[in-house]
Amino acid sequence: MKQILTFFVIGLLINGCQTGTPKSTDPQRGKPIRPNKPTTTFSRQPLALVIGNERYEHNPLNNPVNDATDMAHLLKKIGFKVTLKTDLKQRAMDKAIHEFGKRLSKNRGIGLFYYAGHGAQVMGQNYLLPIDNNRIQDETDLEYHAVYADKILKRMEDAKTTLNIIILDACRNNPYRGAARSMGRGLARMQSTSDSSGSIIAFATSTGGTSSDTSRNGRNGLYTSHLLKALENAYQTHQRLDDMFMQVRNAVKQESRRKRQVPWYSASLSKPFCFRGCKTVVTTVDKPPVEAPIPPTSPESMSYLSVTTTSRKTSPPEPGTLFRDRLQEGGEGPEMVWIPAGRFKMGNIRGSGESDELPVHEVSVAHFAMSRYEITFAEYDRFAQATRREKPDDKGWGRDNRPVINVTWHDAIAYTQWLSQQTGQQYRLPTEAEWEYAARAGTQTIYWWGNSIGAKRANCDGCGSQWDGQKTAPVGSFAANAFKLYDTSGNVGEWACSEYEEKYTGKEQRCVNNANSLVQRGGSWLDFSPRVRSAFRDSRKPTKRLEFVGFRIVRQVEK
Repeated sequence: MKQILTFFVIGLLINGCQTGTPKSTDPQRGKPIRPNKPTTTFSRQPLALVIGNERYEHNPLNNPVNDATDMAHLLKKIGFKVTLKTDLKQRAMDKAIHEFGKRLSKNRGIGLFYYAGHGAQVMGQNYLLPIDNNRIQDETDLEYHAVYADKILKRMEDAKTTLNIIILDACRNNPYRGAARSMGRGLARMQSTSDSSGSIIAFATSTGGTSSDTSRNGRNGLYTSHLLKALENAYQTHQRLDDMFMQVRNAVKQESRRKRQVPWYSASLSKPFCFRGCKTVVTTVDKPPVEAPIPPTSPESMSYLSVTTTSRKTSPPEPGTLFRDRLQEGGEGPEMVWIPAGRFKMGNIRGSGESDELPVHEVSVAHFAMSRYEITFAEYDRFAQATRREKPDDKGWGRDNRPVINVTWHDAIAYTQWLSQQTGQQYRLPTEAEWEYAARAGTQTIYWWGNSIGAKRANCDGCGSQWDGQKTAPVGSFAANAFKLYDTSGNVGEWACSEYEEKYTGKEQRCVNNANSLVQRGGSWLDFSPRVRSAFRDSRKPTKRLEFVGFRIVRQVEK
């Protein structure tokens, strides 16, 4: 049977949680927008249903019709056959979604559903509100007078399309008369329950957060304004759709500093998707070898663990796939991303580094997963509480999503061992070679983004950020590299599991049980820009606790 790829993009946003005067002009409503000629190479012309509701009986909005109209025009440009509907009552919304499902069943290509307007959630169930919302007096009325969001997912799944994209640009307050204080704030996270081969779930802000209805362009909501720009860029540059949402996330965070709107998404994909085909990072890919388990940290011996040995027969997870492992005590571990196996040049490639970055040599790296972000205080504090360890000092800068600091190498090792026990998987610190390979992400430049430091690329002394030389930044405050990793340059220096040596002799490819001098990589908020280069190396005693040192982790391929 043909393998079905179901790919859900669920962008959840407060779209105009402010009242506004309805617009006097009205675009074409309910009329299909037909592209003159698709400009993409789809085997079947993709279909899109775009809905924007703003003329609500209770609490009208400002921008949903603009958002929907602009999205429809962009999708037409990309090559979709678009049906645009605006200001729909409940019966009209139900009919539009039903007819869209029937068209998808006949087409069985790519389907996209976009909605901008009010939304609400009760007990984890999400609802999209029609404009005749005066009938909704309490949460019980939602079931009868609003559109159940999961019904849209089911319609698209039942159509057996090859790709489903769902974007819900919905107000995250509960916008109807008599909304109860006990109701959940914002929309709940959604996911597919089908046997799809991949999914991506994106929120315009974190669960329970709020989003802005206004943006600098004055026409669209904050999230949609950046989504439109990023989607057009992704189409032009063959960018992966999940990377596009990463770009949107960073742009929204940057514009909303005062209100601190932080979009969120989670992906589980079996293959990348780009509107005009994906361009891959050029690396020499090796067959992934079997990796031995990490040794305990208690022995004082200097025996080494080789991270690469013989080859595996089973296929590794798709590079770029994001995941979180479940914890035995409940909840999830850090967000991880699978890194492809490959071969790269390690060390002072550009000739502008230090003597301990020599000799430049080629290293083969096996397939592994790495945490997308430096381990945060929230993640480490959970471990500390579970194991009754003292929580490290945050210097008054804040905990939560800031990188954990003031942890020793032994603390970091203990965290990976606890995580391994909680998940049944093999977690550890990265070898120095794995770290540099992941930080470079297929590049040979001084920094992963180029040969000059630029501005606002990282947090270091002279990097041009608001945190430079003062303190840590919340993780993910800057763009990610091509492997979807954040903050590999600056913010906090990161422990590796390898022993430091003044010249490369092979220890950079191995983990050590213990040593007098351990590798630290990446540079920090305290360092000048030359110390956040991809090749830069530093060393620390394993017992040191410093306000500029933290760590990230790796997970070996499941056996």
